[in-house]
Amino acid sequence: MINAIAGASTRRIAGIVAIVGTLAAAGLHVSFGWNAGALWRDEVNSLEIATMSTFSELWTNLRFDSFPVLFFVLLRAFAGVPASASDAELRTFGVVIGLLVLACLWLNARWLRFGVPLISLGLIGFNPMVIRYGDSIRAYGLGMLLVLACIGAMWRLVERVTFGRALAAFLTAILSVQCLYYNSFLLFAVCSGAAAVCLRRREYKRILLFQGIGGAAGLSLLVYLSTIQKVQATSFFWRVDFTASLFWNKLSETLGSPVPLGTWLWVALFAFAAASASWILCRPLRSDLPAVEKDRLLFGLVTLLVGSAAYFGFLFHLSYLTQPWYYVVFVAFAATCLEIVVASLPWRQCFFRSTFAILFMGITAQPAWAALRLRQTNVDVLAAHLQTAAANEDLILINTWNYGITFRRYYHGEATCATIPPIRDLRLHRMDLVSRQMTLAAPMAPVLEKMEETLRAGHTIWLIGTLRFVAPGEEPFQVSPERGWAFYRAWSEQAGFLVQKHANELVRVNLPAQRVAMHYEYLPLSAIRGWRDRAGPAPQ
Repeated sequence: MINAIAGASTRRIAGIVAIVGTLAAAGLHVSFGWNAGALWRDEVNSLEIATMSTFSELWTNLRFDSFPVLFFVLLRAFAGVPASASDAELRTFGVVIGLLVLACLWLNARWLRFGVPLISLGLIGFNPMVIRYGDSIRAYGLGMLLVLACIGAMWRLVERVTFGRALAAFLTAILSVQCLYYNSFLLFAVCSGAAAVCLRRREYKRILLFQGIGGAAGLSLLVYLSTIQKVQATSFFWRVDFTASLFWNKLSETLGSPVPLGTWLWVALFAFAAASASWILCRPLRSDLPAVEKDRLLFGLVTLLVGSAAYFGFLFHLSYLTQPWYYVVFVAFAATCLEIVVASLPWRQCFFRSTFAILFMGITAQPAWAALRLRQTNVDVLAAHLQTAAANEDLILINTWNYGITFRRYYHGEATCATIPPIRDLRLHRMDLVSRQMTLAAPMAPVLEKMEETLRAGHTIWLIGTLRFVAPGEEPFQVSPERGWAFYRAWSEQAGFLVQKHANELVRVNLPAQRVAMHYEYLPLSAIRGWRDRAGPAPQ
């Protein structure tokens, strides 16, 4: 009787924690949508592709972004062609997807029969990185939603095979990989977890069902072979010597958002869940854990371990210089698997999950709220200032060229704009055009000529970004065609050398009441004026 009363009390507390936590997490999503402001270059890139004049043009330009077609189709339906949705409407679109992820956590808790989401709610709902990039106008949020729904749908199919459940698992599998390429590796992990349960039950024929679903989803990606081959032609821009250390450093940047302690709570939870589940599953068959609980434990553990290994293997093979948004979907996936494992343990799991959730939410709520007040970019603020400050004869110089994608969306003035290096199409991340500039003998010549012409005529160069300056007596850096990113240094130094040698002044323009933006697109604005034919002291 006492145990029953204590259990009911614990479940009631867990329900309160889950409801309060969900409302607080929803508030964080709304806060991001309210404060994020203008779209930054990656978001503009996705919007431009989604709203191409024809679907054929959209399909052709998929190689200039990182995702399959599903997200672009959904965004196209929302934004219209040509795009008519405002920034506020687009932010609402992203926030709605984020809120649906929270709803999916509750749906999975119901489908997997562990009461309410607690651990996953804390790890996903209070992580500013997950919210910022999940709610951005990118495919990560939708990909997160679909892979989490796929976990729940697969488990329902493990429990009982019906046509409706098989169809739901099939559709979520197909849609998840059509949203994010790397969801295919996480889907492989989910199918492996389901197959492991079937293997334990000796339901060998049912394994073929999960293999068929995973295989069909994988085959659906064959339509992108041509796109992937075209992307590989410029992949050298992002390739690095990818190591376990590099993987961990970037992963921990996401796990440790908004407080570094979060990383170690993740590590402790992962170690506890993996060790406890492995010990229970390796115990003799006389274990008192019900068969359904043991099946769910096995499903969660195998999915977690295979997914972690497969995702690291994918990134190792890709060997890209990764950023935090590469990991947000994996973080949501792993958090859900950890909840499944812990919820299947026989040791007062509801009390443990509630305690963990209260602790994690308590230490992250305020820092998360502060982190989500950052704007995505300040380029729209610079564009608005230059709308009135830049004269028609002035030159707006943008270093590097990719910031011009954002600037093009928000600047509607008459001044001439130039980028370093010069790129004629600033709608998208046209890495093919950048690669072509590397083959030219003097790609910066037209930019340098325009800079000189502007300063000689007594007009202003408005610099968005920074330039590299050389030490006295040195010449700008020179590179060979094999040096990849070193070209950016060379091009920046060529423009900087002209300013050092001939400009009279370079002054920073301070804009009042400008809120801080994420460092990926928080740029200074400077004014360069005057011309001197003879070299003198570098401008300050």
